[in-house]
Amino acid sequence: MSTCLIAYFSLGGTTARVAESIATGLRADEYQVDLCNIKDAKPPDPGGYDLLGIGLPAYYFSPPVNVMDYLNSLPDLNGLPAFVFVVHGTLPGDTGTITRRLLAQKGAKDAGYFQCHGADFFLGYLKEGYFFSPDHPTEKELHEAEEFGRKVAAAKAGQEYSRPKDDPGLGFIYRMEQFLMNPWLIRNVYGRMFTVKKDKCTACGLCMKECPTGNISADKEGRPVWGHNCLLCVNCEMKCPENAIKSPVSWPIFHPTILYNVYQASRDSSLDHVRVKHDRGTTSRV
Repeated sequence: MSTCLIAYFSLGGTTARVAESIATGLRADEYQVDLCNIKDAKPPDPGGYDLLGIGLPAYYFSPPVNVMDYLNSLPDLNGLPAFVFVVHGTLPGDTGTITRRLLAQKGAKDAGYFQCHGADFFLGYLKEGYFFSPDHPTEKELHEAEEFGRKVAAAKAGQEYSRPKDDPGLGFIYRMEQFLMNPWLIRNVYGRMFTVKKDKCTACGLCMKECPTGNISADKEGRPVWGHNCLLCVNCEMKCPENAIKSPVSWPIFHPTILYNVYQASRDSSLDHVRVKHDRGTTSRV
């Protein structure tokens, strides 16, 4: 029996659902599939598998920093077939292209590329009252993910395969945003500039529990302190029940770009969206 490792990053469960659907398609072709969310554990060595899958959401039109770290840590893959799947709330940007190129640099052989929409819990958009791609991935998209798994298995078995095109790229404004949210700035600048309002923080510890990289610890009063392993997912700020946390995403300097993104995405007929209100860690539809 052929074996496949699917290593993915899923913060809220959306990418995990797509990973499970792809795994279902592979299992239908008698693959043994091991799924590993890099948020919870370090994936096993891919060298012991016949196929590798990498799944991720788009963060600021690029792969999240922890996924980049994982890809850069991989050994020489010596021609191991590898596929990529990307989940995005608005634009995927260069997420898939960057991931596929890193895999190629590690010696992987391209085995497929899939992308679909996923619920976009990005605080910047929620604060503006917009929730993009709600209720995604849909049943149709999950079925397509399962079919993708079957196609990957068929290509691995010798069926003719044509390499999918790279992502179409980004316009100037989005490219500028992507540059401003590059991994070096996230780790060395933005990740160190989170603040907490001491008069509001109740030291509940929810931000520490919700951090996907364990980057937040408690000071002697139980309030959050940020380390150097931030993804700028701003999950801590989004989930805070007291509105006590402020991240760089909430700085006034970034507000015009967020407004631009919301304006463009809300007028994109290919994207679903609903109006919402976000306050004290809770998002509700209006």
